[in-house]
Amino acid sequence: MIFLNAPIQQDKIIALLDDQTVNGVHYKLTSHNGMKMVFQTDADDLEAAAANAKKAIKAQQWGSVLFFQAGVEK
Repeated sequence: MIFLNAPIQQDKIIALLDDQTVNGVHYKLTSHNGMKMVFQTDADDLEAAAANAKKAIKAQQWGSVLFFQAGVEK
């Protein structure tokens, strides 16, 4: 699983990734608590899946200036 921490635009991040396939990686929201969103993914390389999600968010008009963290849930 991967996590994303974002103080704002969480609804847009969830709409972009939840139950969606982005560049061949499928994401499913499993929990959302405060700033932290946890997504299950079908990728074998979780670091690459987190980087892929970050790239997809940064590609959005609203995401290009958004400060957030993406990483692997341990």
